[in-house]
Amino acid sequence: MPHPDPCVIAVIDDDPAVRELLVAISKRAGGVVLEASSVAEGTRILREYPWDIAIIDRRLPDGDGLELCRLASGATETHRYIVVLSALQSHEEKMRGFEAGADEYIGKPIDASELAARLRAIRRSVSSQKTLLARLFILEQLSVIDALTQVFNYRFFETEIRRHFDLAVRHQRSLAMAMLDLDNFKKVNDTFGHRIGDHVLTEISTMIAQGIRSSDILSRYGGEEFAIILPETTLEEAFMLAERLRVSIAQTPLEMTGGPARLTVSIGVAAFPAKDIDTAMRLVEAADRALYLAKTEGRNCVRRNKPEGDDRREMWQSASKPPDFPLPVR
Repeated sequence: MPHPDPCVIAVIDDDPAVRELLVAISKRAGGVVLEASSVAEGTRILREYPWDIAIIDRRLPDGDGLELCRLASGATETHRYIVVLSALQSHEEKMRGFEAGADEYIGKPIDASELAARLRAIRRSVSSQKTLLARLFILEQLSVIDALTQVFNYRFFETEIRRHFDLAVRHQRSLAMAMLDLDNFKKVNDTFGHRIGDHVLTEISTMIAQGIRSSDILSRYGGEEFAIILPETTLEEAFMLAERLRVSIAQTPLEMTGGPARLTVSIGVAAFPAKDIDTAMRLVEAADRALYLAKTEGRNCVRRNKPEGDDRREMWQSASKPPDFPLPVR
């Protein structure tokens, strides 16, 4: 019966008989085995395959197995375990092995029963470490994902907007941001209840996610407000993207208690470089000001950040002012 959690074991030894023994022991310990007989072959499999345990002979036909040991120990995966096999068993040689990154240094000739017992223990340790890392990954994901909408949360947004702004400054690239707010959402909650309100937020976030690029970052900024980080995007490009999102949302019926209805959104966009934007927070504030303009100038529209002294009105907006409540679909 296969082991419930097989691990990948790289066996690197030039002696066919020893390698056959190591492969048999590894398979009994629940391993999926990769084989190599030289430094060159070992280098290839350690670089190309997702291994968990490496068993490396010191004396290989094209070099010292410690070369592979150093390569293996430089991997970023912290659960990996390296075993060195060698007939060189002096204190100095063992220290060389450990300094090269070995976790175990086992002498030759091999005691098959002892090696099997050690490998089972190593495998349990590796399995436990992988389980812990998987749990830590899930916890990390949960810490940056909004539980309701399953998009990134404000905590993640705050970190990413600073990181992307620094990159934009360093590489002299454009960076845009859009702030999106659902119009009259409080009336949806008051009339239909929070269950329907939560459903609407989830549907809207899905529509936004489907309407942006994979490189863009969508976060729930708070309540019914969303923020979108748009790397390498100019103000005009962000404006056009926001307008497509606005139209798409306005034309898509959402299920309410009394039947399908349409909601609208207001969007503000801003971009770097701009004379009034010199920090990440200034970019956020500029997009927020643009959103405020969209709200005060009729809702269901997109507004750009206007530098101080620019009082020109936007020409691109919805044909008519939206109602104060979602329209039923006729």
